[in-house]
Amino acid sequence: MHLASDQKDLLISQLKAEIFEIQQRDKDYLALRDQLYTIQTKYRHLQDEKLLQDNDFGQRHDANADSLNALRKEIDDTRFLLNEKNRQNNDL
Repeated sequence: MHLASDQKDLLISQLKAEIFEIQQRDKDYLALRDQLYTIQTKYRHLQDEKLLQDNDFGQRHDANADSLNALRKEIDDTRFLLNEKNRQNNDL
């Protein structure tokens, strides 16, 4: 059975509209894929930066703790020497 010319024109126009919609969806999909790739790249970059900052912070924290311990020892040694000198002065 042959479709009437009007029916064929209607079917052709519906198919063209469908093709256009699919092409638009495809463009939207590609744009979303590109956006996802960009976000993933930024995320990985930020993760790397955070790791570097965490490592740097850890190293500075350890160096500060070592410095603090050395200063405490220096204070204790100085306090001991001061007490020793005071005792010697009292003996005189």
